[in-house]
Amino acid sequence: MEIERQFLVDIIPALPDTFDSILQGYVSLFPEIRIRSVRPLEGPEKFYLTVKRGEGLVRDEWETEISSREFSHLVECLEKGTWFIEKRRYRLPLSDGHVAEYHRHSGHLKGFDYVEVEFGSEEEAKAFEPPYWFGREVTEDPRFSYGKLAREDGTRLAKLILARPPKPWTPDDFEMLGINSLADLARPSDTEAQAAAAALDEQSVPSGASDEVTSEPDSAQIVSSDEPEKQEEDKTPDTPDAEKAENQEKDGPAR
Repeated sequence: MEIERQFLVDIIPALPDTFDSILQGYVSLFPEIRIRSVRPLEGPEKFYLTVKRGEGLVRDEWETEISSREFSHLVECLEKGTWFIEKRRYRLPLSDGHVAEYHRHSGHLKGFDYVEVEFGSEEEAKAFEPPYWFGREVTEDPRFSYGKLAREDGTRLAKLILARPPKPWTPDDFEMLGINSLADLARPSDTEAQAAAAALDEQSVPSGASDEVTSEPDSAQIVSSDEPEKQEEDKTPDTPDAEKAENQEKDGPAR
């Protein structure tokens, strides 16, 4: 069992010189089956296979260490429509004795940083007082899931998470998108996910809305507004060709 609380970051703390370089991908999203390589600055690289179930504060988790050869084979089996997640993990001791894990991403999630704290019980987790540099909590945010962020449209979803809390969803929203629940937003490479991505894009906020989260230049990749798409050129055939086609239709097929 895993008991964790996750937060965005309002103020970037002083980071230590030591960190783990992590590469993780998803063999399956339903259920969530993850592979991960962890490479510390010192020591051997290790590989893990993890199965998770549930969402929010408490989740079921099963994890085992695997060989580099097994990891390489599973890399070829990643869920279609997902990307690897690349990040650094820093461990920061807190004054109350807990340890915060600060995650700094590169790749398609560059600029999306968050921090998490693990607990021994639900009571301990609920009693935790986050330090001043922690930002908005995303533990119960249904959008905040690595399974969702690993998708090809994860960059757009990260922008929305940084920009504002989740809005309430109504049955009309689900009907408009052609989905049955929020869980359907995590399904890659199908019509429902494409419709959801289009709707999320329309909800994008003006550029600079996430400056409150981080002031570092590398956050621009996530928080900048999408460039306007160029309209397609009018491909209507010239009038002579159109008239020719119309006359040919009246005269019947060519003999």
